[in-house]
Amino acid sequence: MAELRRILDLWKRARAAGEEVCVATVAAVEGSSYRRPGARMVLTTSGQRAGTISGGCLEAEVAKKAWWLTERGACVQRYSSFFDDDGDMPYGLGCGGAILVLLERGEPAKQALEALRRSVEERTAQAVVANLGQTPGTEVIVSEAGRETWSRGAGESARMLAQRSLGAEASQWEGELFAEYIAPPPALFVFGAGDDAQPLAQLASDLDWHVTVADGRSQLARAERFPQAVVKAPADTLREMSVRDAAVVMTHSYEQDREILRELLQRELRYLGVLGPRRRTEHLIRAIAAELGLGAEECMARLHAPVGLDLGAHAPGAIALSIAAELQAVFGGAALRKTSSHPVSA
Repeated sequence: MAELRRILDLWKRARAAGEEVCVATVAAVEGSSYRRPGARMVLTTSGQRAGTISGGCLEAEVAKKAWWLTERGACVQRYSSFFDDDGDMPYGLGCGGAILVLLERGEPAKQALEALRRSVEERTAQAVVANLGQTPGTEVIVSEAGRETWSRGAGESARMLAQRSLGAEASQWEGELFAEYIAPPPALFVFGAGDDAQPLAQLASDLDWHVTVADGRSQLARAERFPQAVVKAPADTLREMSVRDAAVVMTHSYEQDREILRELLQRELRYLGVLGPRRRTEHLIRAIAAELGLGAEECMARLHAPVGLDLGAHAPGAIALSIAAELQAVFGGAALRKTSSHPVSA
């Protein structure tokens, strides 16, 4: 189970058992840090925890002190790993940075976790604005549609900051206010339910992506073969896709690939990849470009073909890794360094 789902699972179990939770959220980073703003850890009164806020060096320290630090309400703690800081040996043994961690429990913590749940399970963006100054804690939560879902009496500046964060699709600072933009998890639609689709679905799930597997062959498209994904018919899947989403076509069936590509090329997607040699994809495109009123070169420019980074992949697991690596680069906004040749074949 990936991190976001572990956090939500622990929160739901604690809630069902009547346990209180304390949430530690990275709100700011100075210098180098293993985790970025928005990283969370959830603690329960029974001593369980889920999520991380560092590379493993801070969690025990925070868990030990979080409950008494929040006895009178939310608080902000600074943890440093700069070697030239005064005092004891710094946390992290020299990562070269410092982080601000917001600790809170009670209703604000509950509402922040509920916003995280909406983002993960309902796939709607959320903006959570926290005050890190004299009155620390979550101020206001605004959903993707601009609807305010919770507030502790936030002022207009906090509300406006939440709206700007949603509009920019990015976390933002304004004075002592931090607006965390919680994006829905990336969604990957895998068209093809063969054996090589299984490790890709697993890797994507481990990365906290929302995974859907679609194939017209019922003997392959079965839930027990893809327990970490939603399994649907291709026609049902196509209706759900949005501009945020990624798709990989890997049915190993020329006819299925052609029909699926005909539909996908009419949509604006964040990523569209096709498994197999480029010459095979070019042949597919020549067969459908004219039907769409598009040029073959224009169609090819919309594709990642061959799919995946050139990692010398041959086995299904390595092919899945090459595809997941390219997708992660796209989702993370990294520059792709991709060669024109690729060993993956259909």
